[in-house]
Amino acid sequence: MTTSGHTVDCSQLGRIASVGRSAEGHACRVVHRPGHAFTLIELLVVIAVIAILAAILFPVFSKARESARRTGCLSNLHQLDLGFLQYTQDYDEMLPGATDGPGGTGRMGGWIYYSAFGANKTPHSYDVSRGSVISYIKNTQIYICPTDGQGRDSGDSYAYNSCLVQRTPGGFNPGRSLAAFDNPTSWMLLVEEASWFSDEMQINTNVDSTDDGYFAVDFPNTFSTRHFEGSNLAFLDGHSKGLRTDQILSNRYQNGGASVPGCN
Repeated sequence: MTTSGHTVDCSQLGRIASVGRSAEGHACRVVHRPGHAFTLIELLVVIAVIAILAAILFPVFSKARESARRTGCLSNLHQLDLGFLQYTQDYDEMLPGATDGPGGTGRMGGWIYYSAFGANKTPHSYDVSRGSVISYIKNTQIYICPTDGQGRDSGDSYAYNSCLVQRTPGGFNPGRSLAAFDNPTSWMLLVEEASWFSDEMQINTNVDSTDDGYFAVDFPNTFSTRHFEGSNLAFLDGHSKGLRTDQILSNRYQNGGASVPGCN
């Protein structure tokens, strides 16, 4: 406004909601200027940038989450490994036995117990509390890989190497002596197995789990690839490691690195 030859810029006096007084006592009305609104183009640009960032970051977060699960799985295998070795100390250096296949259903004496063959298809089919190594493990969750959905339902994710037992046709296989294995660092003890689930046309190695807690080398059973196209292994000397299937097979960890296929 203009008065007595002076122009009063009410906008410099602060925003007020109604008629007020200027510093010189003159009445003025502050005119509110509308704020800047986003145009449609600007909104679309923002949405596109968010979509691009999401496409970049989501796989990173997913990979980080799976890395953490793989580490948890390795920790589980290491603790199971130590439980097996403690068992051998109490049983004159003899490894635990294992049940397998239909004949092992409902049989006691194995490192793990299952009530239905094709255990990965049957919720709560594994009862690890009835296995021979549970007193050295204590925690039933140790038997389940965090990535393994079927294992969470059935109660177990891991399978025992058939080359470490005295194989029989009856469903129960007594454990062998540690003295039979010259190089325990090369012998696979436990592994993540992938077995048939439901009416699949073929095994899904990224999803399927073990059907009886027994990895039959001569069958042959199939390695899981749920961890970045690989599987976690526990070895007879007490160490655990994640490896791709081709690395497991090329180093022949199933039979201690022997040049001849199958168990020794």
